[in-house]
Amino acid sequence: MPARLAFAARNATMEATSGEDGEEAMDQQAAMLAALFEKSLNLGPEWKVVDAEFREVEGGKDELHVFVERATGRAMFCTACGGMHGVYDAREREWRHLDIWQYKTIVHCKVPRVECPLHGVVTVKVPWEADDAKHFTALFAAQVVVMALSGLTVKAIAGLLGETDTRLWRLLGACVARARAAADYSGVRAVGVDETAKRRGHDYLSAFVDLDARRVVSVQEGRDAGTVAGFADDLAAHGGDATKVEVVTCDLSAAFASGVAVQMPQAARVADRFHVVQLLTKAVDRVRAAEARESKEKAALLRRTRWLWLKNEANLKASQLSRKRDLAKENLKTGRACAMKEAMQRVYDSGSREEAAGALDALASWMAHSNLAPMKPVAKTLRKNREAVLAYFDHRRTNSVLEGLNSVIQSVKRSARGYRNFENFKAMIFLHLGRLSLGIPQGCGTH
Repeated sequence: MPARLAFAARNATMEATSGEDGEEAMDQQAAMLAALFEKSLNLGPEWKVVDAEFREVEGGKDELHVFVERATGRAMFCTACGGMHGVYDAREREWRHLDIWQYKTIVHCKVPRVECPLHGVVTVKVPWEADDAKHFTALFAAQVVVMALSGLTVKAIAGLLGETDTRLWRLLGACVARARAAADYSGVRAVGVDETAKRRGHDYLSAFVDLDARRVVSVQEGRDAGTVAGFADDLAAHGGDATKVEVVTCDLSAAFASGVAVQMPQAARVADRFHVVQLLTKAVDRVRAAEARESKEKAALLRRTRWLWLKNEANLKASQLSRKRDLAKENLKTGRACAMKEAMQRVYDSGSREEAAGALDALASWMAHSNLAPMKPVAKTLRKNREAVLAYFDHRRTNSVLEGLNSVIQSVKRSARGYRNFENFKAMIFLHLGRLSLGIPQGCGTH
């Protein structure tokens, strides 16, 4: 059995073994090695391991090369139609496999091609090849997916496995594409949409989430009405129908609103609670910054107070809350702006839509007639989106699921500092957040 030569070359005990016992032990160990390869490569009776050898690599660790051949018959199945046909010829190919004994392992095989009357000359599908990448075995591909799910960057994975990140990106992209092709979005009825920046300040993408299934179902480049149209097309490509969506939660973007109105006119648009409150929170911060510039006295009072005004009081320490109470006595503009933000939070605590409508209208009037410039456009926005804000009390839907997912997106973005293009970023989002069936063999583990 030639495969024993590779095994014996790395087994120091073999040097002391001699005679018939040594030969028998070597044969047993060679058989074990061959069985290991046959199992990990998912070989059936028509394939066999014929040899294995270590090869020296200049400046690096030796590599283990495994050689597989077709064991039986002249006829084989056509990959295109499943018909049994005669072998036309064979082409030498190789695949990266799981490391064995920490050695980079390469599988070699002269892959037969059959001559099919219907499809011409067709390459036979070998059992160890990954569905998603022609240069990797299925187990190696699964290993890469599991490592990516664990939070490692593709660059780090490439370094650990001795591969190029370009090849691994192709593998992961193909894996996600295959899994998404099989995904069924026919039951999507409630959608959350939010934007995130690929890089600070520009290059946005929009993530669409099935709020019921808690999964990302579409990722579109941009943050305008066109992204909603792209989502509708993407949904249709996976068995879904945008005209059957009943609720859409999103921020107060006019572009999103117009896109929803065109693509999903039947859906109720719910202004996401978090984004509504965030709109007032940002305005409060602008009031604080402007007031601090009015005088040295104001600057001294407001120094290191930013989070006193921006955080919910329930999240403040006792010392912070005490200081906020003291500052309230100074009749600061920032304090009044903060009171408006807290009034918006209380709107969402209303017991009914009618009660919320009265509180919202009163708040908008208060802001519009105040002398706080940053609050006036907020009042205008709330009035313009009044029905969308109040729709929360009809459907009780928020983007809280998406916000949680968005934190993962941000983590993915930080760990990937190097995403070369939108498609790579998109692939990683789906890998982590798409709840896709990735076809990972049992025993490989997941995140």
